[in-house]
Amino acid sequence: MTRRRGAELEAAIADAALAVLVQRGAAGVTMEAVAAAAGTSKAVLYRRWPDSAALLRAALLGVAQAAIPTADTGSYRGDMLAVLDGWVNVFTGPRAALMRAAVGAMAQDPELAETFRSGVIDWRKHEMDELLRRGMARGDVRADVPVELARELGQSVLWHRLLITGDPISRELALRLVDDVLVPFVSPPTTAGS
Repeated sequence: MTRRRGAELEAAIADAALAVLVQRGAAGVTMEAVAAAAGTSKAVLYRRWPDSAALLRAALLGVAQAAIPTADTGSYRGDMLAVLDGWVNVFTGPRAALMRAAVGAMAQDPELAETFRSGVIDWRKHEMDELLRRGMARGDVRADVPVELARELGQSVLWHRLLITGDPISRELALRLVDDVLVPFVSPPTTAGS
């Protein structure tokens, strides 16, 4: 068997931690369980993370940062469509069960909840703030938009469907959210005669 190192080993460990979370819940994510799932030793894990909670938090942040685009597409509409497409892909792909499990784990683990909010959620808020500021600078987002609401509108519908209603999540839904809700909400008023 080839020995894994560096990024390859860390990716295998993160995948194992997330798989254990889905299968066993937050309480089941122990260093022993993750080491067994990753095919490595607990000592290898402890060299990188102080405990299983830190390992799980790092793995969840990695998923969020990898899944949701942050690049400037040149327009608010394009930026928001890229973000919502990223969430649609997560919520309809193999990571959907992980997202449900992560939210469930937050209810059982206050430290995970706080770290998820301060790490993953705060990171997303910052990225959305930047996206809206770029739109304001370009002129396709009006300057008085309530950023704290605008940054959550589209994503909250997708999360609600994933966690509460079970209604379909699709690219078509993302397009409707962007074109029927988000763009009208932030667009500067049109002037008469234009």
